[in-house]
Amino acid sequence: MIRLSDIELRRGRQVLLQHSDLTVHAGWRVGLTGANGCGKSSLLAALQGELSVDAGQVEVPEEWVVAHLPQEVPGSPRRAVDYVLDGDAELRDLERQLESVEDGAEHARLYAAIDAIDGWAADARARRLLAGLGFAPEDADRPMSDFSGGWRMRLGLGRTLMTRSDLLLLDEPTNHLDMEAIVWLEGWLARYPGTVIVIAHDRRFLDAVVTHIAHIERGRIQLYSGGYSQAEARRAEAAAQSEAAAAKVAAERAHLEDFVRRFRAKASKARQAQSRLKRLERLDEVAVIRAARPIHLEIPTPERLPDPLLALEAAEVCEGETCRLQATDLRLRPEDRIGVLGPNGAGKSTLLSLLAGVLAPTAGERRVDPNLRVGYFAQHQREQLDLAASPLTHMKRLDAAAPEQRLRDFLGGLGFPGERADGPVGQCSGGERVRLVLAMLIWQAPALLLLDEPTNHLDLDMREALAEALENYAGGLVVVAHDRELLARVCDRFWRVEGGYLTEFDGDLDDYARELQREREAQSASTPSITPTIEAPRSQKERRQQAAQARAALRPLQKRADAAEQSCGELQDRLQAIEGELADPALYAGGNAGRLAELTREQGELRTRLENAEAEWMEALEALEAARLESDRDDSVTRA
Repeated sequence: MIRLSDIELRRGRQVLLQHSDLTVHAGWRVGLTGANGCGKSSLLAALQGELSVDAGQVEVPEEWVVAHLPQEVPGSPRRAVDYVLDGDAELRDLERQLESVEDGAEHARLYAAIDAIDGWAADARARRLLAGLGFAPEDADRPMSDFSGGWRMRLGLGRTLMTRSDLLLLDEPTNHLDMEAIVWLEGWLARYPGTVIVIAHDRRFLDAVVTHIAHIERGRIQLYSGGYSQAEARRAEAAAQSEAAAAKVAAERAHLEDFVRRFRAKASKARQAQSRLKRLERLDEVAVIRAARPIHLEIPTPERLPDPLLALEAAEVCEGETCRLQATDLRLRPEDRIGVLGPNGAGKSTLLSLLAGVLAPTAGERRVDPNLRVGYFAQHQREQLDLAASPLTHMKRLDAAAPEQRLRDFLGGLGFPGERADGPVGQCSGGERVRLVLAMLIWQAPALLLLDEPTNHLDLDMREALAEALENYAGGLVVVAHDRELLARVCDRFWRVEGGYLTEFDGDLDDYARELQREREAQSASTPSITPTIEAPRSQKERRQQAAQARAALRPLQKRADAAEQSCGELQDRLQAIEGELADPALYAGGNAGRLAELTREQGELRTRLENAEAEWMEALEALEAARLESDRDDSVTRA
């Protein structure tokens, strides 16, 4: 087992951990969580022996082989598969011995030793690892220098997983992975027989992988059994109920219950109602923790919300003969909450750049309201900050007319209180820089938010604050993220980008994960041939085209359901306004009889119209579901 006894860890004069204890038994998979800068990475370095604790004792069994993610993977002419195979140190050592041995008996012994560790199949295992991490089959034989930094980090992860280890230490292994690779990694780690300690800020990843959570807070480590959601519930049970937490719970509960009350009878057919029911079930468990968090993010209401916000008509983005995004038609409206799915390199970031106007279409048209204010968060923006300037200076440059105290209050709510707002950005962590970019973005109250992997480098508290803010955001939203918890909470619809083609994905994230699993199982079940055939890729393309045609046929029904939902929301808002006016005691004083009669009459009419609109919504959803079932049956017959 691993045992940390009364340890103390410091970074300069800052105390990260003090009088902390932790015991990890063999076979446990432990998620290491806590705010950015609390000492998680330093603790992993201490377990690797790269960092000495300032006090206390760290015990790791001497016979254990420890594997950990490299901080960086340099480019080199070495083949990708060879680099991954280097992770199997025992095999490489036996191979080196073979090269220098001439004695026949020793040769036989070494061959037997390689056979005992299944070394002859190591190349195939390495290639399977690369395939799981998103590499194409031909990529395995390409030199490492051909790959970008993010893909080289995937190679580093592959090499780490290739190691015959007893202890696996992973610091943010999902940072450079798309959703497809994350789902694969979850399955791999679930089958890993050794001990795992992983730092991750992805709630669903932690829930799927770990058996325990070790949470660092206020310099101490607290161990919880179960996944992150269970640990958060335990933390909530231990936290004192404050008035601020209770008020926050009451307001959110009222909002959720109002929505569910209207659609509970048909909740099985309304995904939004189902989502809110789930949140309602766990609201009390996490409310106290949320209220105690130092991060408070609120996106201002846009001054104008044009409808539509923007549209693409047969828009393409091509470079020479290569098209990164094929002919695309879409229309974005203020109420749209869209998540974009697809593997890395499929064209998701290209789509957001096109929507933001950073890229111009090489064919087709991008039409946008001239007064539209777009907030675009790109993955590279944190690298463009002025490292010598402070967060406050960045905000002043953005809005010179804003009072300084207002800017300080705003930054304080985002984790830059007091002197933290005055320090140079160069001393900020990666997560703090992302926070600052988000602060500068939302300060401008955009009517359309385009977010490309906004949660990278953010800790769980900041991800939670961002999700809450996006749930209450009044404008349109398109987000690319591999954080499934964020997507599930803030998105009502999903687009899928694959091979440069954009299609509507008919389903939720669980459906998408199941589809990925089916595709992986089908690929594994197929017997590879020495000579590739032409028919298999062609039939797969035909199936995709048929699926795209089926989704296109469903769009009119989807639009009908969306329009009915919007009508319900508008009628409900007006009804609430009238009921608020009817609740005012001053209305019943003398001289208001005419107004009272008018409001009462309109209230009755609105209730009737709302009831009819809700019936229309449910009818539209039922028609959409029936059409989807029919499409699924047709697809089954075609496959048969």
